[in-house]
Amino acid sequence: MSKVNDLKQENEIKIRECLYDGQIWTKNDLAYKTSLSLATTTNILQEMLKSHEIEYVSDSKSTGGRKSKEYQLYKDYKHLLKIVLKKNKKSYEFIFEIIDLYDQIVYQKNYSSLKGTVEEFLKMLKKVLKKDQEIAVICLSLPGVCDQGMIDLCDFEDFQNKNILEILKKEIKQKIIIENDVNCASIGFYHQYSHYQNSALIYQPAVDYVGCGMIIQGKLYNGFSHFAGELRCLPFYDHLQQECLLKDAPQELLEKQIVTLCCVLNPEAIGICSDVLKDIQISLPTIPLKHQPQIIKINQLYKLIKEGLFQIGKNQMIGGMNNE
Repeated sequence: MSKVNDLKQENEIKIRECLYDGQIWTKNDLAYKTSLSLATTTNILQEMLKSHEIEYVSDSKSTGGRKSKEYQLYKDYKHLLKIVLKKNKKSYEFIFEIIDLYDQIVYQKNYSSLKGTVEEFLKMLKKVLKKDQEIAVICLSLPGVCDQGMIDLCDFEDFQNKNILEILKKEIKQKIIIENDVNCASIGFYHQYSHYQNSALIYQPAVDYVGCGMIIQGKLYNGFSHFAGELRCLPFYDHLQQECLLKDAPQELLEKQIVTLCCVLNPEAIGICSDVLKDIQISLPTIPLKHQPQIIKINQLYKLIKEGLFQIGKNQMIGGMNNE
């Protein structure tokens, strides 16, 4: 019986992967795209219609035979909550956005804090959750290392060395996914430049250490303990030297970090967002020209972070909410 259920779930995922692209589909198109039988496709569509996950749109134009019914994802079947934790020079910011399944904003609220504590965050989160009963998945981006909910090296000092996931799960019923902010941005970067299957994104802030997210064969790479991309720990310079270089020679620091990525990851493209360098002109003389990546300047990091959060939440919905 378990094998039957597993097969059913796999088939549902195939159908969802199509419908969650936001396009309109007919039963025949879905069957052809997924290689499922018409009978299996019909059964899955009927279940999705019954649960209001999808909606009937219209009958397609006839090609001489019976008209095909057209379906699309119902945008308000469930909602997602995107949360971005952002540290400013003198404050901590909590950015909340409730979105539908087409990434359209339903509700948004920004909170500012001088302390940025876990207690404050939980209080704010509960207020936002009361605004919408349809939230199924919470996607949280934070400026720190997160391994299975345990936070390390975080710009929000009160979050460090705490299992935020366990803290939230005690009081929040929704599915919660926590990811590093630059990793989220790298997912958003890949979504915009998906023709590059191997890529990286580097964020050089003005007052803190560099962050990096890596995509390998279209998938986010975290490493065994979610430490992958922590370029701040490279042995070229200690943290004090990095702070000096960030102030006096930020391009030199950035180029060494990029060279390391080229030698280890060999990405096709590297997106760079710098709060320090206005004109990014990267020179990589030690890397042969044919091995150098396409350098893409990124101006709106938080736009990419939010795009990444949407993709994370959408993939959770595609996989099915019972798939923990």
